[in-house]
Amino acid sequence: MILVGSGALLWRAAGHAASVGTPVDVVIHPEGEAVPAWASDLECAGTDDVNDLADGIDEFCTDGLVCSTGNPFIFREPILELGVTIVNIHGGPLPRYRGLPIAAAVFAILNGEKEFGVTLHRVDAGIDTGDVIDRRAIALTESVTLEELSMEVTQACHDIFVDNIDSLDRSPAPASANHSPAPAGYYGMKQLADIGKYRDHPNFVRATELGVLEDHYPAYRDLFASYRA
Repeated sequence: MILVGSGALLWRAAGHAASVGTPVDVVIHPEGEAVPAWASDLECAGTDDVNDLADGIDEFCTDGLVCSTGNPFIFREPILELGVTIVNIHGGPLPRYRGLPIAAAVFAILNGEKEFGVTLHRVDAGIDTGDVIDRRAIALTESVTLEELSMEVTQACHDIFVDNIDSLDRSPAPASANHSPAPAGYYGMKQLADIGKYRDHPNFVRATELGVLEDHYPAYRDLFASYRA
């Protein structure tokens, strides 16, 4: 298996795989990201664009499986055409909350959702549009903050990786389970750029409260602070 991603989710996944004896061919991460000392025995590769490593993925992927988690990259044709199975762990329930996990969480709170979740899905040419393999639900209280929800999402993403590590490449769920009655939605920086129009929303403060995560997400912190003042 080749792992692709960044941050805590990527390295927790790599650490778990190593601890249970699952072969990890390569861990691909953003150029300049520090590799944890414990991962020195793993083959790690930094890049500005994962698609530039398509030839290496084709050569070194021993089981035909690529798994992304905490992944800032978008897979393009060079990798999509390799014939390997690519799966992604998405920090949101699909198809309702496609896009950036933080943005999705913000709007889930603004929308007054009673439930959120994470999704393991196949990767196709779209963004978070591939068939669903597994899901995990997260119940939302009326007082949940962005900080709390983000932490729950991170843990749920790791849990779904752990629970599925032996069958990440299995066939997606039946079509009836893949199609949610909820409409598909996409949440990214374009949607967050208009967050100011929600400043009078009763959930606005909770939806933009990063708490201890502020230092991890300075761009979001600064954007929210400009409207929370």
